[in-house]
Amino acid sequence: MKQRGFTLLEMLISFALVSLLFLALFAAFNTIGRGWDAADARINKTEDMRLITDFLRRQLSQAMVVKIKGKKDDVPVYAFEGSSSSLRYAAPLQPLQHQGGVFLIELDIVSGKQGKALQMLYAPYRPELTWDDAFKDVEPVLVFDGLKDAAFAYFGAEEANQDPQWESEWEEQPTYPLLLKLSLADAERPWPDMLIDLPQVSDYEK
Repeated sequence: MKQRGFTLLEMLISFALVSLLFLALFAAFNTIGRGWDAADARINKTEDMRLITDFLRRQLSQAMVVKIKGKKDDVPVYAFEGSSSSLRYAAPLQPLQHQGGVFLIELDIVSGKQGKALQMLYAPYRPELTWDDAFKDVEPVLVFDGLKDAAFAYFGAEEANQDPQWESEWEEQPTYPLLLKLSLADAERPWPDMLIDLPQVSDYEK
């Protein structure tokens, strides 16, 4: 019995079908790979945000009541002031704690390459300097980039006869606010507000 081979047309059709199958498999693997990459990027970003929030919570929890030189008539003021986008305070610095000492620290919410960014300035505490003098030649250090939103807020009473409330600014006050709030959100979701108990002037005057 004579065997029949494949014709050229049948071979071309077979090659075309195999090519389409490989293209479909490649597209499927490429889609799966992109999905894995996106999931991995989200996981890494989430972990980065956790590390940053843990660092900030530890750092802000160590705020101290000290005085520095004020802008007006050189009268000393308490080393704590802030707005919705900037915060200045005095504390030991986490990465440099083994060196000891108190630092003046400034956290700023600025425009970054991937959204809003959080940057830090720090300088050794010297009570004879103003904030501006202390940070005059200091280069900012990037803490985190890629925030969708970020803001500071302050809970306290500016005068003794007032009830405490949330304020967007706290500058050259005779007391520290009771609470500091830092709100953070990345592109995926808002994070729980960070609430920090702050030291009170009365605790240091006893």
